[in-house]
Amino acid sequence: MKFTIFDIKYLGILFFSLLLSGSILGQIGAKKKVNAIRTNNPPKIDADLNDEAWKGVPVATGFVQHRPYNGRPASLKSEVKFVYDDIALYVGAMLYDPHPDSILTELSERDDIGVSDYFGVYIDCFNDYLTAYGFLVTSRGVQIDLKSLSDDDEDDSWDAVWKSEVKIIDSGWIVEYKIPYSALRFPKKDVQTWGLQIYRDIMRYKEHDSWNFIDRKIDGINLQSGILEGVRDIVPPLRLSFVPYLSGYIEKDPHSPSWGYSYNYGLDVKYGINESFTLDMTLIPDFGQVQADDEIYNLSPFEVYYDEKRPFFMEGTELFDKGDVFYSRRIGSKPSGYYNAYYDLEENEIVTDNPSTTQLINAAKITGKTKKNLAVGIFNGITANTYAKITDTITGSERKYLSDPYTNYNMIVLDQSFKNNSYVSLYNTNVYKPDAGFSANVSSTEFKLNNNTNKYAVEGQASISQIYNSGFHPELGYTYSLSAGKVSGNFTFDLSHELIDDKYNPNHMGFLRHNNLISDELSLGYKVYEPFGIFLDLGTHAWFEYRSLYNPREFTQFDLGISTYARFTNFLSAWFRVSGTPVDSYDFYEPRVDGRYYVRPPGYKIKAGVSPDYRKKLVIDLKGSLRHSPRYDQSTYSFNTEPRFRASDKLMLSLEVDYAYSKNSIGYVDDTTGTDGNQDILFGKRNIDTWENILKANYKFNNKSSLSLRLRHYWITVEYNSYHDLTEEGGLLPSEYNELNDFSFNAFNVDMVYIWNFAPGSEINIVWKNAITTFEEPGIINSILYEMESNYFKNLGNTLQSPATNSFSIKVLYYFDYQYLKRRKKKKG
Repeated sequence: MKFTIFDIKYLGILFFSLLLSGSILGQIGAKKKVNAIRTNNPPKIDADLNDEAWKGVPVATGFVQHRPYNGRPASLKSEVKFVYDDIALYVGAMLYDPHPDSILTELSERDDIGVSDYFGVYIDCFNDYLTAYGFLVTSRGVQIDLKSLSDDDEDDSWDAVWKSEVKIIDSGWIVEYKIPYSALRFPKKDVQTWGLQIYRDIMRYKEHDSWNFIDRKIDGINLQSGILEGVRDIVPPLRLSFVPYLSGYIEKDPHSPSWGYSYNYGLDVKYGINESFTLDMTLIPDFGQVQADDEIYNLSPFEVYYDEKRPFFMEGTELFDKGDVFYSRRIGSKPSGYYNAYYDLEENEIVTDNPSTTQLINAAKITGKTKKNLAVGIFNGITANTYAKITDTITGSERKYLSDPYTNYNMIVLDQSFKNNSYVSLYNTNVYKPDAGFSANVSSTEFKLNNNTNKYAVEGQASISQIYNSGFHPELGYTYSLSAGKVSGNFTFDLSHELIDDKYNPNHMGFLRHNNLISDELSLGYKVYEPFGIFLDLGTHAWFEYRSLYNPREFTQFDLGISTYARFTNFLSAWFRVSGTPVDSYDFYEPRVDGRYYVRPPGYKIKAGVSPDYRKKLVIDLKGSLRHSPRYDQSTYSFNTEPRFRASDKLMLSLEVDYAYSKNSIGYVDDTTGTDGNQDILFGKRNIDTWENILKANYKFNNKSSLSLRLRHYWITVEYNSYHDLTEEGGLLPSEYNELNDFSFNAFNVDMVYIWNFAPGSEINIVWKNAITTFEEPGIINSILYEMESNYFKNLGNTLQSPATNSFSIKVLYYFDYQYLKRRKKKKG
């Protein structure tokens, strides 16, 4: 029997699986413990620890450094105490500092630390190392709340309602918290044992300290937390809160002769079904104040991925973030028949109204975890029928065109967790359009198994997609991936295999750039965690990847590369990366015709960057890259710089300048059916200039209110040098085609936002949004391209004189908590 390198790899992964499956129940390291004391007289939250409740309470102390000197004693002493009653957990911290005037105190927006000292408590109520709730506060009293997840990621979109106060005194600074039990999820039992980690950051030393030692060589931060004991006889409260909103808009778009007025109202509801499960709902949501997307002109054959910015879809969705099958931007996105409205016009008809997004009626999610560590997530979203309006220019009559039918989006997740960050998951998504007779379904599973020291891991994932469309045969596709490696220690490695067949399609609710892929990759890494010489951190990473099509089994690409990074004792960071494709690559996607490919010649790419110490008032980040392929004299270089100026503890200014130039970039132009019945594919050599500039200004009035301004200008010009016919063998031949395809595209956006958190969980947002897009048609661009190509500011001036969409809005949200209202009613009674 013959074995290939891939057969040996699969045997190796199988060996890892057998090795790990029997050893996932171990623990990591010794854990510190501290007791919380019950009090009948809770402390007043005023950053004064002289209350009777704090006297005689055990102290959590003996902090150690996480960075820069991992494991050394903290430079400054910290003492933290915990008391509790039937309503909340209280935290009191004395953070000693002999030079309180040196404590950094930059003001920042909520959930942003900025350049300031901070203190934080992370509570893992189930003590299962999966999710810890983080409550942090800066030396200026700015609150940050987040979830620390089992994969060492953090979800800062999670928001809770809690109280905190800070005070700088002669011996350091004091922190005091009140964390209501309604902000936590904990099991219903007499005695609680909670995972606990406490952090302190001394910004002037760039020192990050933890109470329980965190070994940076070991994967899994939550695994290395301590224990909070002593909490007993507390009852999970009824977690019920409402956030109604009212918003008003004054808007004008380029196609309207006058300003339009509108208002919206709706409600967000959070309900604790029991101590472990929570229902979140948004009814008639309004996302009109969300920051505009950073729109680009897409020359590639693949869809552009845009980040989610709508609050409801950002908070509490980490359980659904699996296998790329849940891309929440699909819900309430551009109607599937948006462009069809223009193709369905009859004589003398025009489209007078065509909504660019579908109307989301409501969305809901249920998330939680059983006592046996089975996490359950259920999501549902519903969008209404969306219509374009078509008008007859002669008679004035109007008709509606259905651009997207009523749609129901669903996802369910079952995630069983084990010790040491191991888990097995099952999940399913379904998109149903009953009036269209359409359904898309994806069923998946994935797992991760770590050994008892958390050094080695095996991961896998598999999905099946099914699309049912009335009148058509069902489309079935599948994908799977498998990897094994060493995930902790100085030296790490990972060996992975991925297969996506040519029918797999999760994109009705998920995101996949392309299918029909087989990928095998080996990656190697080495990190030095202990400072030495001029280095605080040093690491390098190398990889080798072999790609092919699934159908037909054709080689497509082999690439390899190496990268290194370093952080120096002056806290300057630098990185360098070299990668390349040493042999021809076969691109089956750029031609946009099944079975055809373009042979991309070998090439290399070099990238480098430096980032300074952000404690300084003026800092400048620098990045650059160079890519070259000699066969067609192709080269691309880019440059990015971002100066940041901290004018004061209240005002921050930054300007990001990103420029890229591509010479002889080769890509698709058009395709037609030839006289022989085959597709004639036209490619072009083009020079591409791209600018993206982002100006930000942020002024914080105090830790409750701020004003921010963000201006973004994106400008791309494309000038074709020559046209070529793509041969059957993937080469290029000169073409007689001589039409003009040069163009220039601009996108300019302004987002100005004032936020005032006038009460816990309640805020007022006042927003101005301005948007301009221009596209210079062939023929027009040729006359102005050379005038503007070398003059960025002339082009910007021309863009700013173009018709714009303007929106002024105000939105008021008010937080109602059932427990608070109940206690207030009792007091009045």
